[in-house]
Amino acid sequence: MIAQDRFERTVALLYRAALADVAWVSAAGSINELVRVTGHGVTFADPCQAEPEIFLNRFFVDEERRDDLAHLYFRDYYWRDEAIPRLYQLGDGELAYRSELYTDREKKTSAAYNEFRRIARSQDGLFIALDGLDGCGVIWSLGDSTERESWGQDQIRTITRLAPHLRQFARVRRAMADARALGASLARLLDNRQSGIIQLDRRGHILEANDRARAVLAKQDGLRDDQGLLGAGTRDEDAELKRMLARALPAYGVQGTGGSMKITSGEAQAPLVLEIHPVQDTGTDARSWEVGALVLIVDPITRPRVDPGLPAMVWGLTPTESGVAVALATGQTVAGVAGELGCAESTVRTHLKRVYRKLGVRRQTELVRRVLSLEGVRGSLR
Repeated sequence: MIAQDRFERTVALLYRAALADVAWVSAAGSINELVRVTGHGVTFADPCQAEPEIFLNRFFVDEERRDDLAHLYFRDYYWRDEAIPRLYQLGDGELAYRSELYTDREKKTSAAYNEFRRIARSQDGLFIALDGLDGCGVIWSLGDSTERESWGQDQIRTITRLAPHLRQFARVRRAMADARALGASLARLLDNRQSGIIQLDRRGHILEANDRARAVLAKQDGLRDDQGLLGAGTRDEDAELKRMLARALPAYGVQGTGGSMKITSGEAQAPLVLEIHPVQDTGTDARSWEVGALVLIVDPITRPRVDPGLPAMVWGLTPTESGVAVALATGQTVAGVAGELGCAESTVRTHLKRVYRKLGVRRQTELVRRVLSLEGVRGSLR
């Protein structure tokens, strides 16, 4: 029971840290104590470029935030770290011992392994890869185990249990950052114009919605207001939405669980993406005792539409490369594209790297800008 209480406390701190910076140090310390490691790092980045575009990055050793280590690593070691190409080949949720990502020879010669990993106390640590949005990925890096016998099965189980919450933390935090809403009070979130935001009470009823969210609900296209409750258009999606809301809004005193899902929209090429995030009463906001969960809406109707064949025509890409470029530029994930193509995620990343090379771009933002410049142009103009 004590271990479960500690786990739920860590999850609660993690969800709180997704909305504001102030709780992150407490969450990080709780993670290190729960998993029993010297420290950990969280990186949300575009893995398909020569120079990393980092959307989110923190290193913690013990309970101390170490921005100096992050700066040192990306300045002096990232570009020559032999493990990086292998790390980016890991599948969603795949865990790897750090030492397995280096050859025996590299363990003797690698500066990253022998210098930086020693400073960061992480030579014998772990990596776990988690899929993010827009073709990006979340890398959770864990330092050395503090247990005498190195890594125990209970530690691995705890890491595996915590990983979905860590992924949700990173996704929601990036969405909040993109919406310029980090640290905003629950009341101020309703004034946000960057993202659709719905506030639910602890029974799942809609309390408030901002203008963007109201516009989505008014269309009744995929997501709807069903007599004060959120509903989805198809039977399967409605059932999944209700299951996710039930997990986010459990009985009083039980920690809710966040999650993500897609909602089919008839008007849009891509589905709506919902990020469902439990909210605890913090006592710092007049509304915090009322709000049980936030629902963040990524609305594909607001995304630009690009004919999937256009990049092939304009830039000489293959049809597959063209489709991958458009899908990722307009909000699909690597995992989603892989599922549609029936291939491995590593294959999608390989296609994306070829696109980067052919277009002469190095960052995903550059790719998005190039692809979206074709918005409104019809493929039939050939």
